[in-house]
Amino acid sequence: MPMYRHRSRAITLEVLFIWDFNGEDTENLHFYIDYLSSLHRQDGSFDLNFVESFASGVIEHKVSLDEFINKYTTDWPSERLAILDRSLLRMAIYELMHKREVPPKVAINEALELAKEYSGEPSQKFVSGVLGAIYDEYFKQNERPLPA
Repeated sequence: MPMYRHRSRAITLEVLFIWDFNGEDTENLHFYIDYLSSLHRQDGSFDLNFVESFASGVIEHKVSLDEFINKYTTDWPSERLAILDRSLLRMAIYELMHKREVPPKVAINEALELAKEYSGEPSQKFVSGVLGAIYDEYFKQNERPLPA
């Protein structure tokens, strides 16, 4: 099951990257999902409904997610971040805010694993630092949930 979800998150990251790279072209979102899913279909280890729901949720909440990211990246507003870093942070924060069934450490660890797979060391450290600060503020001390 974990690899199944991990692959689904990886495809979601690819979808969000292409969506952002193409100027947040929501009209073609299902094309991006279908195309990227077709590339991964041979192993069958992903959940298409999960990918669609996750990508759509991140896009629907993009403004609030970016505002939240900006709170932790004061020197680098979200629009200046690398697309991959921005997509990873949006995904992790979306899971923390809106997917209460996912334990916070799982959401953060999944984002860090994706950062290892898809980016270089500076990006990994950056994403880890931002998500670590969020975890420390919202979960480490008192287990209070993020504002939805």
